[in-house]
Amino acid sequence: MLNTWIQKCVDYFLLTFGAILVAIGLELILAPNNLVDGGVTAIAIMCKALWSVPIWVVLLGFNLPIVALVAKHLGRRFVIRTLYSNVVATLALTYLQPKPAITSSELLIVLYGGLALGLGVGIVVKNGGAIDGTEMIAVWVNKHFHIPISTFLLGLNAVILSGSAFVFGLEQAMLSIAVFFIVSKSIDMVLDGINRMFAVMIISEQPELVGKVLMEEGSHRITFISAAGGYSGNPRPMIYCITDRFVYPRLKEMVLRVDPTAILEASLVTETEGLRARSTAKPSL
Repeated sequence: MLNTWIQKCVDYFLLTFGAILVAIGLELILAPNNLVDGGVTAIAIMCKALWSVPIWVVLLGFNLPIVALVAKHLGRRFVIRTLYSNVVATLALTYLQPKPAITSSELLIVLYGGLALGLGVGIVVKNGGAIDGTEMIAVWVNKHFHIPISTFLLGLNAVILSGSAFVFGLEQAMLSIAVFFIVSKSIDMVLDGINRMFAVMIISEQPELVGKVLMEEGSHRITFISAAGGYSGNPRPMIYCITDRFVYPRLKEMVLRVDPTAILEASLVTETEGLRARSTAKPSL
């Protein structure tokens, strides 16, 4: 129970930190310099420039109905954490609104604006919430109309970024595309991790010997998976293991040294986690 509460406190601390980062990126870097990134945040910045509507008003005005629309599909925990993140972002935006922009350098705006927004959104999403409602709409549209989420988001953001060209000019829109790219990559970095792991599948004529070398020389934890040849039908164990991208070249060298005809298939995995004891406790919100 104590560990659950500690983890819950850590999660909400990170949600708070991520939401504040988003507010800094919007109010102190992007909005004062007429740059956007995409989604609801971009609409909020354009509304501020056109009609002097505070960013937090547009953010809540769009996000609250969206959360209500998708709540049934995304669960109570997600809804609570999303609402919390939006409240924190609103308070931070309100506090930062009268503050001057941190920089007017285009390079620094694109770089640090994109990083602040991307890292903030990524941290919030990784801890079970959301700041921007467009992703939630994409999930709802996919469920009801079977439009792929990536296709919907690409089309929607293309329209929004095109709109920024009319509001702020073509040059600012071009810079906004760079911001959008940095935001996307920053989110991926937070969600997938800097040091991505590889799931490796090895097919060899000498699986026992290859496995022994991997365990003794490389200290790899491996699993033998029962398989059979598609043509011959003969049993042929496959080796499965997980390693990081820095160790993979060494693993590949060991396998091919033992069996030059071995086949290796490596796939990126975004999360690896050890076995945990099952608990009957309700998930924390």
